[in-house]
Amino acid sequence: MDFANHLKKRGYRITNAREVICTILENSGHQHFTVEELHTEAVKRDKNIDLATVYRTLEVLEDIDIIEHSHQVHGSGIFYLKSEYSNFHIICEICKKIVDLKKSTSKKINDLLKNDSDFKDVNNHFIYSGQCKNCN
Repeated sequence: MDFANHLKKRGYRITNAREVICTILENSGHQHFTVEELHTEAVKRDKNIDLATVYRTLEVLEDIDIIEHSHQVHGSGIFYLKSEYSNFHIICEICKKIVDLKKSTSKKINDLLKNDSDFKDVNNHFIYSGQCKNCN
């Protein structure tokens, strides 16, 4: 998928910085990035890319439904490509490994929340945390 082309079709200006950021994300698979990590990677390719440009580009890509984000309890949010993966994650508090939870797991959690709250729909943008078996 050509993210920059998607942006251009929607009337967004495509700068070199925006193209670099889009290319990194396109080639990332389902890697998770904090804004700072994405900025560090982008600066390796173009030292003139500033943090504000990364934030603005991520915001636009999220608005057009290409990426999404989740929040950590004590840390930066993470951004990743929307895909067949669940948007439920768990992160190791020690090694920072991020695991996508199965859709069946997220469905069970959402069903529990709906039953306990009488809500029809439940959404979230946060990450569960704990310690993975390698760090215990």
